[in-house]
Amino acid sequence: MSIHSSDSVPTTARLLKATAAAVITAGAILVMAVLPAEYGIDPTGVGSRLGLLALSGRAPPSLGSAKGAAHQAGPAQADVEMAALAESAATVFGVQAGQSFDAHAVTRHAGPVRTDTMAVTLAPGKGAEIKTAMLTGESFLFRWTASAEVAVDMHGERPEVKDQYTSYWIEAAQREGGGRFTAPFDGHHGWYWLNRGKQPVTVQLSVTGSQKKLFRPGHE
Repeated sequence: MSIHSSDSVPTTARLLKATAAAVITAGAILVMAVLPAEYGIDPTGVGSRLGLLALSGRAPPSLGSAKGAAHQAGPAQADVEMAALAESAATVFGVQAGQSFDAHAVTRHAGPVRTDTMAVTLAPGKGAEIKTAMLTGESFLFRWTASAEVAVDMHGERPEVKDQYTSYWIEAAQREGGGRFTAPFDGHHGWYWLNRGKQPVTVQLSVTGSQKKLFRPGHE
């Protein structure tokens, strides 16, 4: 048989088919074997079934080990508080149809709730502060009004730290403000108002909550 016969020389179509088959086979080997064994990547799941993931050193933990880790970590604190609330409800009032629970809607405070008011008059170009001592997590509702626009900085400071403070709310020109405040740290929290006008301005403040008292720094 002649070596130049058409039966022994592959045609272009046959070469393309063989190349395509080789590429597909190599791709399959890459995805199903090389990626799981070398890199811990197993998109088809075949590597896991064949035990190839262990070769990469990146095999995911088994279901048993995951359960063990969860058991060691224990339930989240939020789940504990929610379960305790549900148990209390069942014990005190019985199980109620349609009842749900939110143990985090209330911030508890053992101390008394009080309402304090204070007023301060600002001369033109002058400012003044009103503060209260608060512990972390304590809160109050507040509202202040001014007889004319003032600049205001609501802020807090740690008494043991000098020349540093944290601002919560700043306005350049405002006649009133209100809201709910929760102390982010132990310290003195309150307001500084500045009268940039040419006439005296009176600021009146009312606070209801767990504050100890209202005071003017330097005027206690």
